[in-house]
Amino acid sequence: MDDALNRRLNELALRAAHTRRVCFSRFLEPSAPDAARAVASRAGAKVAFWGGYEDAERRMAAFYAANVPEIDEWPIAALRIQWNAKFAHPGHRDLLGAVMGLGIERETTGDIAMGTYRGAECAYLFATSEMSDYIAASLDGAGRASVKVTVADEAPVLSPPEGEEMRLTVQNERLDAVLAAACRLSRSEAQRLIAAGLVKLNHAPNLRADARLAEGDLISARGYGRVKVESLEGQSRRGRQIVRVFWYGK
Repeated sequence: MDDALNRRLNELALRAAHTRRVCFSRFLEPSAPDAARAVASRAGAKVAFWGGYEDAERRMAAFYAANVPEIDEWPIAALRIQWNAKFAHPGHRDLLGAVMGLGIERETTGDIAMGTYRGAECAYLFATSEMSDYIAASLDGAGRASVKVTVADEAPVLSPPEGEEMRLTVQNERLDAVLAAACRLSRSEAQRLIAAGLVKLNHAPNLRADARLAEGDLISARGYGRVKVESLEGQSRRGRQIVRVFWYGK
């Protein structure tokens, strides 16, 4: 994380601790929450994260004092992006490219998630409330598709992620063991990927094949997709670790 963002998070944490008011960041990169937790601890504040829906990767941080009640409202808007499916099917890359083409800062937008509205396919862009009207008025195309953008008043209906749930049995919950089993590699192939810097753990590069995994951890391997550790389910009768994961594919 760069120094400017670290200073900004520290400023928000200190302000929240001293004023007893909730202070929100913009959307953070997936690897930033650990740094936000660290600055909150140093400032004597607490921090929570939300990206507009469960399992969002890009999330805001909300710094608050210990006596502040649970945060009910976040400055996040869900923008519904619709198109005519008879003529085009814009993908995630098309949509993100179109949004970034508006000249706005990446920190003002969170995830783009596919969903449905009144039975038709659509996408939802999560953005800061202050940018929502501008994006809705300015975004009119993505890839080859003409799009219509509106601020959703109701909770978005998101499509389940594409991929496969797996129940693995591995020697232990090491990174190389789970990566090999989930991506159908040999243990040595998984270790080579890790040593080459092609594997990230919770969005940060990880060179340790023996890193122990916990529930909720996210592994991404270049060329092999992503794997989320859903649960560690104890040992099998043969003494192997049972791990339930979700593989998101390439």
